[in-house]
Amino acid sequence: MKSVYLKNCLLLAGIVLLSFLVFLTSLTFVIRNQTIADKRAGLEANATAVVDMYNSFIDFDPNQPIYQENVKRLVSIVTLPVNRMVIADENGIIVACSEHLHTCPVLGGELSEELRAQLYTAASYSALDTIPALLDGLSYIFAMRIVCDIDGSHAGYVLAASSADLVMRAWGDMISIFLIVAAFVLFLAILIAMLVARHQAAPLREMSAAANKFARGDYSTRVRDVGREDEIGELTVAFNAMAASIERSEHMRREFVGNVSHELKTPMTSITGFAEGILDGTIPPEKQQEYLGIVASETKRLSRLVRRMLEVSRLQSMDIRELQKQSFDMTELLRRGVLGLESKITAKGLDVEMDLPEDPVEVLGDEDSIMQVTYNLLDNAAKFSHPGTKIGISLVQQGVKAHITIKSTGDTVSQEELPLIFNRFHKSDKSRSHDKDGVGLGLYIVKTIMNTHQEDIYIRSENGVTEVWFTLTLAPKKKK
Repeated sequence: MKSVYLKNCLLLAGIVLLSFLVFLTSLTFVIRNQTIADKRAGLEANATAVVDMYNSFIDFDPNQPIYQENVKRLVSIVTLPVNRMVIADENGIIVACSEHLHTCPVLGGELSEELRAQLYTAASYSALDTIPALLDGLSYIFAMRIVCDIDGSHAGYVLAASSADLVMRAWGDMISIFLIVAAFVLFLAILIAMLVARHQAAPLREMSAAANKFARGDYSTRVRDVGREDEIGELTVAFNAMAASIERSEHMRREFVGNVSHELKTPMTSITGFAEGILDGTIPPEKQQEYLGIVASETKRLSRLVRRMLEVSRLQSMDIRELQKQSFDMTELLRRGVLGLESKITAKGLDVEMDLPEDPVEVLGDEDSIMQVTYNLLDNAAKFSHPGTKIGISLVQQGVKAHITIKSTGDTVSQEELPLIFNRFHKSDKSRSHDKDGVGLGLYIVKTIMNTHQEDIYIRSENGVTEVWFTLTLAPKKKK
C-alpha cells in the first residue's frame, strides 16, 4: 500500500509535469504565431517595396531593351532579409531573382496556375508552405500581383520567401532546453515534496504506531506535539485528547469491574457462609431465623445493585432529541419531591425553606428522570443533614436556563472528595456509617441523567453547608 507522502509526491509530480506540458504547448503556439506574423510582415514590406520600385522606373513594354535592363537593375539592388525573392511576368514566368541571373536556379520557371488564380482573387497570398519554384522545403511565403500605376494593368508577380528550417531548428533547440530545465525542476520539486511530505506524515506514522499500541492494551502512548498550528497539529492535539480519554475510560472500566466485584463479593460471601452454616448445622436452630434475616437483607442489597446498574445502562442510551421534545413544570416537581420525603424530613426535625416562583416554570427533559435527580438529591440532603437544621430549595430563571439549588447543613465534604463524589460506587467513610443500605450509585445516576440531558451539575461544601445546584433548559413559551 502506498504511503500518504508517496501519494502526495506523485500527485505533485503529475501537477508539475502537466503544468510544464501546458506551458510548453502554449509557448510553442504563441511563438509560432508570432514568428509567422513577423515573417509575413517583413516579407510583405519587402514585396511592397519591390512593387513600388518596379513602378517607379520600369518601362512596361517587354519588347524594349530598357525593360530587361531595368529588371536587372531592380534585382541587383534587392538586398532584403529574405532567402529568395523573384519577379514573374504577367504569364507567371520568373524573369528576375534576388540572386545573380546566371546562378538563380528558378529563373525561367513558372508559377502554378493555382497560385496565380489565388492572387487574382485576393490582393496577396501568405502561408507557411512548400513551393518548389522558390525554395526547397518548408518556407514562409508572401506573394502579390504587380499592378501598373499608370493604367492599372496587370504587369506580373512578386514573391518573397524565407526558409523555415532555421526557425524549426531554433524551436527544436528551445524545446530541448525547455525539456532539460523541466526535468531538472521536476526532479527538484519531487525531492522537496518527498522531504516535506515525509515531515508532514511523521505525526501520522506516530499515530498509527500509537493506535497499534492501544490495540495491544497500552493506553499510555502519546504523539509528540511539536507546536504545529496547521491541521496536523490540530489532529495531534485531538489524538492525544482522545488517547487520554480512552485511558481514563479504561481506568474507570477497571475500577468499575473492581468495585462491582467488591460490592458483589461481600453479600455473596455472607449469603454463602450463612446458608452453608444453616445446612451443615454450624448455626444452631435458635439463631437460624436471625441469620436468614441477614441473608434476605444481603439478597435485597444485591437486587438493588443489579437494578441500579440496569438503570444506569438505560439512562446512558437515552436520546437527547427525544428528551428535548418533552416539557414539564419544575416547581410542581420540586414540591412533589419534598412531599415524597416528608416522613424522613419530619423524623429528623428538619425545616424546609422553598424559594420557588409562583408561576409554573416549564423546562425541557424527561420528567421521570429529573424527578429521580430531585429525589436523590433531596434524599441525600435529608440523610446527611444534622437534626434540627434546614434544607433550602430554590429555583431561579437566568436567560434560557433554570437553576435549581438544594442546600443542607451537616458534615463538610472534603475538597479531595468533591471531584469523586459523582463517581460509580463512591462512598466516603462517613457516608458509609450512615448509609448501610446504599450501593454507591445514587449520585452517579444523577450525573448520568444530567449528562444525558446535556446539562450541568455542581457541588460545593464549606463550613458544614453543602450546596448542590443543577441546570435545565427552559421550554419555549407557547404562543397564545
